[in-house]
Amino acid sequence: MNTKPKYIETELGREKLCIECQEYWPLDDEFWWHRNVKLLHGRVSKRYEAACKSCYNVRYKPGKIKNKNHIKSTHEQGVAA
Repeated sequence: MNTKPKYIETELGREKLCIECQEYWPLDDEFWWHRNVKLLHGRVSKRYEAACKSCYNVRYKPGKIKNKNHIKSTHEQGVAA
């Protein structure tokens, strides 16, 4: 089994591997959701999620995206009734 490393260093800086799409994305708030975790002695650490922002709902909330773009025109509403 050939596994990819979680982090790589590129000319853009540190990049993280998304567990869903298997792509590397820059490790910043534009591409990743994060949580601030309080550590010992009052320090705060930023912990990034395992799935990138575009894959987050696919990975963790599959029911939420099921009917995301389910908008019917007035014609379709009349046919369904």
